Amino acid sequence: MQAIVTGITAAQVIEFTFVYGDPDLAVELVLPLAAFCEFCSENGAHVAVPDDRLRASVKRLISPIAVAPFVSIDETEPHA
Repeated sequence: MQAIVTGITAAQVIEFTFVYGDPDLAVELVLPLAAFCEFCSENGAHVAVPDDRLRASVKRLISPIAVAPFVSIDETEPHA
């Protein structure tokens, strides 16, 4: 499972696409930062940030929040 971050609003709302295994099983979601972190932790989602401009912001926002260790910030595909 993967959460691909596509945007962040000024109010720290995360826009992302959640991919459940097969890329055809994807849904676009928008959640406040805390809910996004909880969603990723509960679903075991690997966080991907393909946009270089967003990557630093996402790392800065998520780092101080306790997120399960299997959630990481990466621009590549999740490790199996």
